[in-house]
Amino acid sequence: MSDYYQQARPSHRSELPMFRPTKPEDWEPYRDLIAHLYNEMKLKDVMTEMQVVHRFKATEKQYKTQLKKWNLDTKYIKASEYMAMIKTKRLREAENPPKQTRFILRGRTVDPKDITRFEKRALKKGMIKPEDQMYEQELVEDLLYDTPSPEPSYSYAEASQYSY
Repeated sequence: MSDYYQQARPSHRSELPMFRPTKPEDWEPYRDLIAHLYNEMKLKDVMTEMQVVHRFKATEKQYKTQLKKWNLDTKYIKASEYMAMIKTKRLREAENPPKQTRFILRGRTVDPKDITRFEKRALKKGMIKPEDQMYEQELVEDLLYDTPSPEPSYSYAEASQYSY
């Protein structure tokens, strides 16, 4: 037998076979592990880790289905959620132009730069128009908004009180 085939074989025969889930119940023993990994890394990395370390192989679609079923698909902001934020922001700015809006989605503050970046892309793609006021308000579960407190401003005199 050639060296190529010998190198391609697993080094130890006791290596476990790859497990491929076929039923929803097959996922349950791995639920906590997958949830933990998904909170720490990207889906592709979770898939690799599960395959290499835990001998668990599933397609990206299977993972996404399970993550959604387990309500773990909350890591990334969906386009519809960004659109709801843009609508809310534009309505609030129309009522009171200098008003700032802070968004909290699923318990995490959304960076205003991310909203602005999405809005620019949506304008470029024609999903929205600059003059759109977007009056119909779309409700998004777990989306809260408020007016952020102004940053405290210190005068030079106040700052010098605290110098060491």
